[in-house]
Amino acid sequence: MRHHANFYTNRLVKEWLKNGKIIIACDLDDTIIPYNEEIKENCKKMVNLILDCQKEGIIFLVNTARGEHQLEKAKQQVEELGIVVHGVNEMHPEWDKPYGINGKLYANIFLDDRGGFWDTYWTLSNALSIVRHQRKDGDQNEQQS
Repeated sequence: MRHHANFYTNRLVKEWLKNGKIIIACDLDDTIIPYNEEIKENCKKMVNLILDCQKEGIIFLVNTARGEHQLEKAKQQVEELGIVVHGVNEMHPEWDKPYGINGKLYANIFLDDRGGFWDTYWTLSNALSIVRHQRKDGDQNEQQS
């Protein structure tokens, strides 16, 4: 079933609906934690989108180049934003799939200021809207049955 004209949005929606949740891997600095003051609002927008996505089911992985001694602090910073963290530079402990191994995280979407911040923002935002709509329609259809 095609949900959106953009292939990547469509793929994300399909995975979200099929699995009930998606895995988001997210960089920190200048993606959700402002390092440069001029993009503070962008980071706020991304945080708000992630918080909205949490309501629809996500596994959230921090994907950062920060040093190992900084990882616990990084997790705390993200949790202070209200985001539930399921892993920092590693897969969720309950992950049992044969991918996301050998040091590379598996995710349905990677959010990063250097990897197309606004492209991934809009892909995730559009996917969230479609998933909400599909789930709402599904609930209404079940109630009508």
